[in-house]
Amino acid sequence: MTIYRVDVSLVAAHRIGAHIWPPDGKDPGDEDAEMFFFAPSLNGARALNVTEVSLLQRSRIELMQKPARPLHSAGIHRNLMIVSTEFAALAEAMAPGRHQFVPLSDVWFYKAKEPSPGRYLAALVMDYASTVDLEKSNIVRQFLPHLQKTAVRLSAIYPVQRVVRTDTALGRSLWADEVTGAIFCTEDFHKQAKALGGTLGLAFGECTGK
Repeated sequence: MTIYRVDVSLVAAHRIGAHIWPPDGKDPGDEDAEMFFFAPSLNGARALNVTEVSLLQRSRIELMQKPARPLHSAGIHRNLMIVSTEFAALAEAMAPGRHQFVPLSDVWFYKAKEPSPGRYLAALVMDYASTVDLEKSNIVRQFLPHLQKTAVRLSAIYPVQRVVRTDTALGRSLWADEVTGAIFCTEDFHKQAKALGGTLGLAFGECTGK
């Protein structure tokens, strides 16, 4: 069984990612700036709460791509994805009730003169499973003094650095590791996602199973 690590990829204009900036045009360095950040290793494997959803909806989402053609995944923050309505529909159809969708209104493409409301959502993958072998995979741990917690993420370039438990794919299509928040998918989801028209904006890295 092939399991893929889902990550961002080079897309239109050779730019990647999506930035989530504080609401009200504030600078991230401002003392009263509200910064959205969610990671299972810090916040626990769960859905976003009411406060987090409100902050995300008020934040300015800046996509680093130009809107030359449909872009289905603009960025990934742990297990939170900025996706098109078409991608969200596919994910929900293949795994009903296993995602939390947050409509976004303040979404801007690179150097755009006006926002693109209604085209993108934040999709939190909530189907969690202990997928990553933390001992055999390339893991980065970062202690955050202001939170007194340690953030854990999967940092791997090669399949041998992504060692996963293959049994976690049974009955799933798109899911997240409950510690690192890394997103994984099956071969079936991989094929259907690549069949979407336009630019997918994702890279699928094969993993080493155990």
